Amino acid sequence: MSAVAVLIDYLAQESLQRIQDEFASALHLPLRICSCEGAALTRPSDCRPDGPCDEADDIDFGGTVRSADMPILLEGEMLGRILIHPAGGADPDTPQTELLPTDAPPRALRLLRLMAAVIARRYNRQKLLRTRIAELATMYRLTAEFSGRRNLQGVLDLVTRTVVELFGAKACAIRLLNEEKTELVIKATAGLSADYVSKGPILVADSGIDREVVHEGRTVYIEDLGSDPRAVYPGEAQREGIVSGLCAPLTYKGSCEGVIRVYMTERREFDWYERSLLQAVAAQAAAAIATARLYQQAVRGARLQRHLNMAAEVQQRMIPPGPPTLEGFDLHAVYVPCFELGGDFYDFHEFELDNLGVAVCDVVGKGVRASLLMASIRASLRAHAINIYDMSEVLARVNRDLCADTAISDFATLFYGVIDARRRRFTYANAGHSPPLLVRGGQICHLTTGGGVLGIDTHMTWRHEHMTFEPGDVLLIHTDGLTDAMNFRDETFGPRRVEAAALRAVALGVGAEGICRHVLWEMRCFAGLQRRADDLTLVAIRVL
Repeated sequence: MSAVAVLIDYLAQESLQRIQDEFASALHLPLRICSCEGAALTRPSDCRPDGPCDEADDIDFGGTVRSADMPILLEGEMLGRILIHPAGGADPDTPQTELLPTDAPPRALRLLRLMAAVIARRYNRQKLLRTRIAELATMYRLTAEFSGRRNLQGVLDLVTRTVVELFGAKACAIRLLNEEKTELVIKATAGLSADYVSKGPILVADSGIDREVVHEGRTVYIEDLGSDPRAVYPGEAQREGIVSGLCAPLTYKGSCEGVIRVYMTERREFDWYERSLLQAVAAQAAAAIATARLYQQAVRGARLQRHLNMAAEVQQRMIPPGPPTLEGFDLHAVYVPCFELGGDFYDFHEFELDNLGVAVCDVVGKGVRASLLMASIRASLRAHAINIYDMSEVLARVNRDLCADTAISDFATLFYGVIDARRRRFTYANAGHSPPLLVRGGQICHLTTGGGVLGIDTHMTWRHEHMTFEPGDVLLIHTDGLTDAMNFRDETFGPRRVEAAALRAVALGVGAEGICRHVLWEMRCFAGLQRRADDLTLVAIRVL
């Protein structure tokens, strides 16, 4: 900014002209407002009074001064001058002037000082107003920038740079709380050296300044960081050239996410507006940080969801698309996972001589963990069932595999049986599974022979049993997702309702698919729109 423009950059020439005319009329003197170098900024004023002046009102300089001036000062800085030309004095544009004599009339001195003060105050007010407008414009730009950014580090870097610009500060730093809310971790800086940034950790419990900011949510003023007893690293602050500072919380929806600090190289008092400005920037920054974090979580969530969908597709391919054809039998199976990935499965093993293995398994838990266990048990069962005839030994080996590869908390229930279609013979073993229902002649028999669950004890043994199917028999094998289905009164469907639904389904004379559909329909009528809490598997075997 040039010296000539120092006044007129903030005060319009019309405004200066009006002030000059009013005071020239009051003093009955030709006045001019000039720059510091004496360049005229206004036109000459018509100092003739509106009416006849009383003799006492005339101000007489005695003709001792060719041309004099009154400096326009603001906090010791000269903004311009008011030139006074007594009657018979020099031309108003003459640069040769001298200070107003001390023996000038007191009234003239007071009015001229008042004129200089009015101009200085107007200048200061306009300058402050423009500064505030510029700061608000920066805030608006900052808000627009925040709304368009999704990268967290980019947001933090933008905030620190903007705060340094707004405050004319030496530096700015942002520290965010760790997950335990015990340490403030440096995330972004502007204007700080690498040595100062890496000076060491700041624990909230050790820093009196940050403790006030984080726990009480207050903006804290630091007069001299190098001598403040609350400071953690006063020596490092002195070497960095940091003196005064202001620290504000980054708060979003009542939760403190971290702190923002602005540093000055000299002692400085921050007025209420600057405090409010930093608080506004901190609030905007906290919201932007939360938004960026939510966006990153959404991106990670979408990526995880894609992986889950791919895993679900792989798991779905492990479930047979439909039961095989077996002469003399009608089979149907239903699998309904609670989430994308489940822990239930059913499987069919086709052997020679019209033998068919049927397995229904329920792994503890749900989701990814259960799906991995499910895949492991399925692979182990297939590997052993194809080579070993003794069913009890098959379950024992599957159990040992599960115990060797999993934690004590990982276990599963399994019902496994083999149908000999030529002799209509069924051999089965139940490893802690919900007892399948054999419906024969309107009566229900539970198949319970076997032992405990898989995955608990490597030395556990199981028994197996043989039975012969009769025409019209229906075997219903299910997981506890059927019996544990709940309605809005927190009542479970339960074993008795399952049995009643099975009896009604068989009485309808429908095939295996119809039996499954009817049992599921009764369960859904009972549960209503209540969300399922477990995977559900249902296999129906109808003897023709």
